[in-house]
This record gives sequence, structure tokens and C-alpha cells, in this order.
Amino acid sequence: MPDITLYGYCTSPYVRKVGAFLQYKCLDFSFVGINPFNAEENLAAFGGTQVPVLEIDGVWKRDSTPIGLWLDEVFPEKPLLPTSSDARSKIMEIDSWVSDRFMAGIFRGAIAAPDNLAFRFRAWRLAALVSGHSPLPEHIRHQWPMILKNAPFIKELAKNFDMSISQQEFQMGLVGEMLVHLGAGPFFGEQETPGLVDLSLFPQIVFGYMAGLEEELTAAQVPPLKQWLSRMAAIMPDNPILVRDDMLVQSLQDAGL
Repeated sequence: MPDITLYGYCTSPYVRKVGAFLQYKCLDFSFVGINPFNAEENLAAFGGTQVPVLEIDGVWKRDSTPIGLWLDEVFPEKPLLPTSSDARSKIMEIDSWVSDRFMAGIFRGAIAAPDNLAFRFRAWRLAALVSGHSPLPEHIRHQWPMILKNAPFIKELAKNFDMSISQQEFQMGLVGEMLVHLGAGPFFGEQETPGLVDLSLFPQIVFGYMAGLEEELTAAQVPPLKQWLSRMAAIMPDNPILVRDDMLVQSLQDAGL
């Protein structure tokens, strides 16, 4: 059996994306949670601090989509991309939307959210989830709301968005775009089997609900998305989000999936 290790933070959507690739392909792997304040030391062997990093038998790659393409080369069973060149191009185009709009939009929320108790609770919960894999000092966990608000990479991402519209309006727009990309389904890009895009989106959409950041799984209130979520839940493990099992708050079954 290959020795597979995924390095990163369970709170990173790009790391969860790679975790979903591995889970879908039924590959056994170890997840090593990285302390973001010791990332340079923890990831020294890989020449940088960017996550995710995936290592297979001593060979490693970073960047989530290239990792997915690599996994299809090394483990072609249950491919992430279709064989047709037109279908592959369509999926890669949607994957660019996932990275440029959907994933970046997750971080937009940290900038757009008012610095109130609800925001601080979410930030402290995120710090606890990171600390679950790689313990953080108490004072760092306490400062997590401020750390999120002032993170340089989040501020840089915010420059790509129209911050004059509310986060709710932005999210409603994302739902509309998502429905366009899902089309008639059953999976994204109107594919008959799940692939790169489905596995990129699924753990992000259920993360907040399962990890105790949201009381409801909002996407499940949109019928076509609930049907897609149910199809994905049927083929993915009970814990698709890399959070420690004992730190999960709600299950997909609780959401009616």
C-alpha cells in the first residue's frame, strides 16, 4: 500500500478539497495538521509554507487542482476528470470558478462580517478546530478573530470582490452561479459521476454545519442542491471535512441527507 500523507489545516478549503479527492478514491492517508505559526518549520522539507501538500511514497506536490490531476495519474480508478476532451475542458473551467469565486468567497466573509459576538464565536471555533490537530497557545486562540480580520492573504483576496454588496447578496449570487454549473446534473458539469468540481465543493458546503459554525445547512434549502448533496453524502464518508471526529457537532444525517 502506498504511504500517503496530507499536510495542512482542516480549516483550509483547499486542504479539505484534496482530502475529499483521497476519500472518494478510497485511498488510506494520514492527515497532519500544521500549526500556522510554525508552518515554515513544519513544512521545511517541502520548501515553503503553502498548503495543501500531498506526499506519496516520498514524492510530494502542492496546490489542490494539480494534486487532483496527479492523483488521476497515479491512481486512475474512480477518475476525477472525464475522458472526453470537451467534458474535461468544461470541468476545468468550472474548477477555475470554484477557486476564483467560491473558495475566495469563503475568505471574503471574514472581511465582510461585522466584528460582533457571532463573528468572534465563529473565529474562536475555527481556532479550536485547528488546535484539535496542532495545539495553539491560548493567547493565539483568543486573538483568532483579529488574526482573521488582518490576515494579509485574506485582505489581498478581498481586492477581487465588490465589497459594496453585502455578504448575503454575494452568497445568493454564488448559489445562482452554482446552479448554472450544476445544470441538469446529476453532478457538476452535467456529468453522470462525481469528479473534481463535486469533490471541491462538497466538503466546503457541509463544513460549517458539521463543525458547529452554522445551525442549518443552508444549501440544503435549495432543492437541486439538496438532491446533489444527498447524492454526494451517499458516496462520501461520514466525516468528509478532516475535522477530528470527536469535534464534529452535527452529521449529514441530521441535515436530512
